[in-house]
Amino acid sequence: MVVASIFVSFVAERFPVFVASVAAQEPSDALEIASAGRTVRVQRSNGDRRIVDLPIESYVAQVLAGEGEGGAAEAAQQALAIAIRTFMIANAGRHRREGFDLCTTTHCQISRAATPVSRRAALATAGQVLMHNGSVAEVFYSASCGGRSEAAAEVWPRAPDYPYLRSVADDVCTGDAPWTLDIPAARVEQLLRKVGFTGGRLSDLRIERRSSSGRVATLHLTGLEPDVIAGENFRAAIGARELRSTAFSVTKTGRGYRFTGRGYGHGVGLCIVGAGRRAARGESAVDILERYYPGLRVATLSQEIGGRR
Repeated sequence: MVVASIFVSFVAERFPVFVASVAAQEPSDALEIASAGRTVRVQRSNGDRRIVDLPIESYVAQVLAGEGEGGAAEAAQQALAIAIRTFMIANAGRHRREGFDLCTTTHCQISRAATPVSRRAALATAGQVLMHNGSVAEVFYSASCGGRSEAAAEVWPRAPDYPYLRSVADDVCTGDAPWTLDIPAARVEQLLRKVGFTGGRLSDLRIERRSSSGRVATLHLTGLEPDVIAGENFRAAIGARELRSTAFSVTKTGRGYRFTGRGYGHGVGLCIVGAGRRAARGESAVDILERYYPGLRVATLSQEIGGRR
């Protein structure tokens, strides 16, 4: 686990005092010093899938390099760094049974080699997390909301009804051009059978229900058994990279189906593209976080907390 329990001190200033004292160090040394002895146990997703213990700020820098937009302004980088660190703390031990805290796939958070940009953002926000009712908050983020975020309970029905993860319009993403995806009917049926659907031929596919954000909640599959599938499950079956989000419409074509949609990802929480645009127009990291996580407060982890050493 990253920490056994969390003690936090709310900060009046934007950044922790100890950051300035380590900024002049070599990048890796500075991140290790800023981590104050706290580490996270991670399983690498490539090569031999080895398990490593990383200083938490090194981990944040690596995930920011994997999940963020490299060219985004500093405020966007810092906002996402805080969200990444918050997710890490809240989900420590997610893979406890396998002997580590977090993986480096989309199941947890993707990581890449840290960059100068991601290191600076990790150092500038070192120790900072988002809090809800005295505890580290459960937060999520996605690549692009497409103009409107999604409520967490719509994506994960068993999730608590987080008051700060509701569906809200995002004005900086409303004008984005839609994407399209054409898939032959036989391919759609093949992919659905691969995940366990049976029955006869798939003769029709239509949207049965939408969520409050307008995303597809369920689809009706005429000819297959069962004949209903959740929108997120359908996206996973087709391929999350191909079917970019569940904010789509579908029309039948001569050979199959055309999906026309907006956004990329589940749409819950911070929008990475939107954060970049907000930073570009002058919003601070705190402004961005308040926009995507209304009601949460930024706090800093106490330096008295011990981690794995």
